Amino acid sequence: MLKKMFNISSVHPWSDTRIFFREATSIAENLDYQVTHIAVQNQVSTNIDTPIRIHLLPKLPRLKRYKNWKRIWQMIRSEKPDIIHLHDPELLLLAWLIKKRTPIAPIIIYDMHENVPQIIASKQAIPNVFRKIMKRPYQMMEKKLMQSCDGVIFAEAHYKENYTQLTCPTMDIYNYPAIRMASQFLPKSDIFTFVYIGSISELRGARLMIDLAEKLATQREDFRIRVIGTGKDAEIFKTEVEIRGLRKWISFEGPKKFDEAFQILQTAHVGLSLLLDNANFRGCKPTKCMEYMAAGIPFIVSDFLMQEDLKRYPCGISANTSNLDTVVDQALFFLENKQIAKEMGKCGFHAFREAYNWQTEEAKLISFYTNFEDVTL
Repeated sequence: MLKKMFNISSVHPWSDTRIFFREATSIAENLDYQVTHIAVQNQVSTNIDTPIRIHLLPKLPRLKRYKNWKRIWQMIRSEKPDIIHLHDPELLLLAWLIKKRTPIAPIIIYDMHENVPQIIASKQAIPNVFRKIMKRPYQMMEKKLMQSCDGVIFAEAHYKENYTQLTCPTMDIYNYPAIRMASQFLPKSDIFTFVYIGSISELRGARLMIDLAEKLATQREDFRIRVIGTGKDAEIFKTEVEIRGLRKWISFEGPKKFDEAFQILQTAHVGLSLLLDNANFRGCKPTKCMEYMAAGIPFIVSDFLMQEDLKRYPCGISANTSNLDTVVDQALFFLENKQIAKEMGKCGFHAFREAYNWQTEEAKLISFYTNFEDVTL
């Protein structure tokens, strides 16, 4: 009889790439668990070929999410899963309740996607004195609740620096792309193309890319920037492109199916990952950079990201995103050195196949789960 595993988020949409298509799918395909995926409904149809049971929660405002916690608690009490994989810090309260109220408690794994104390500390809208006041009690409460967990997964290695007190098993599992089709390069676009794929926001470099297009166009006209993705302010940036007369050089094209987006990456020349400096970003490995590697293109990345990775695999160059001239200079470097760009793209493709793919992380995830095999028998 298959053991039961619940994969739960009360915040993320059910189709979240890391939570469903990578982690839940890998567990269902490689371990003897009947996986039930519980997450928030969105516009994506659940009519897909998968052995995973999908249970949708209504999308609720932050102050009403407790209603979904009740739904989750009722499902746990009814079905008694052997292992529970939680993906939101707010569900640590549920972990505590499960351990308190369940006679034979399931194994609980907490998957830390972001460093909430760092996010609190970086909120510019909150006065500095209040940020410090809010950060400390949150950290104390979070660490206390994490004692209810039997294992913790960190999506970034530097997250665990503040959690050295943990005595349970831990593992760093990165959100590397699960791309199996990357085997050959497609012909490049006739015009030199920079490309961005991902969430669109000021903090993730949307306006900086517009500024880059405007300033770069004063020196070169033979380029374009394609921005693929969506965000709540995407239409604002799209309108700004029109107002500033930059449609010839930059386009915000909205979301695309991944196969289509990946072909755009393959036919482009350089990827962009121009995140603005933020405490929650420092030390991260943007998944988009690994997607650029898989597509065989080099990239320009913020100078507080992936510096050690670029020493090991020189497949991109860094830029100070607080200095537009620096970003423009790096873009010009690639425009004027197309052969170097090509060689760096090949280096990135090699790096993707060797180290920066989901298969390497999947093996770590499966190994981590084996820590609990005897307990869940």
